[in-house]
Amino acid sequence: MTSWLTPIPGLLRRDPEHRYWLNDHLFPVSITGVLAHGKGAVAMGRIEATRQVWAPRGNACHRAMELFLTARRLAAHRPTDQEPASRSQADPLAELGELSAGDYADWIHPLMTHLRWEQVEVIASERATCCLIRNVAGTYDTAFLDDQLPIPTGRPQGVSGPARVLADLKSLGANGSTYCTRAQLGGYMALEWSQGHWIDYGQTIWCRPGGTSFSPLYGRQECLVSWAAAYTAYAEAHWPF
Repeated sequence: MTSWLTPIPGLLRRDPEHRYWLNDHLFPVSITGVLAHGKGAVAMGRIEATRQVWAPRGNACHRAMELFLTARRLAAHRPTDQEPASRSQADPLAELGELSAGDYADWIHPLMTHLRWEQVEVIASERATCCLIRNVAGTYDTAFLDDQLPIPTGRPQGVSGPARVLADLKSLGANGSTYCTRAQLGGYMALEWSQGHWIDYGQTIWCRPGGTSFSPLYGRQECLVSWAAAYTAYAEAHWPF
């Protein structure tokens, strides 16, 4: 069984301000901040106007997926003859149960029961990453291995094994529309490669009431091109940062 990606030593995210530190270095911007620059005042105004709707829903869905993937990891690594989890270890499962029965149950249940989880091997959940050269940090939702996917050409020497997919979770209302996420996925790919972790594909997990769907796979290059455009626009407006 493949190990999860090792946390980056010294990298911390401080909430609710959502700021990242690497030891004593404060990153001036996150992936989210870079992308927000390209949205414009009108779009950001619409987003902020509905924050009270999407923020609690998104927080609940993201937290549920984190707890779900963590529980699967613990179960996979626990020997069959080991005693049941202690009370402190069981707390995340209790929290997951509360979320699954809460206001966003219609979103969370289809997310946790999707067959895609049986087809892949998860290697990261709510993973913080960064790049000192770009001076950017961020946290993505999950990454996994899929041995049924073709290996794209262009992998550098030393990269081997099944295809690696980096995925981001988006929660939508019943009539919500999907949107392009390539720049965001490409940003995380770029940061992870600066840490020595290659990603082959990007994917978006669309979580709606009554159903979850995984987007088509996005190629690494198309995600990186979208990210490069967003980062360049931000850097031109804010350099040095």
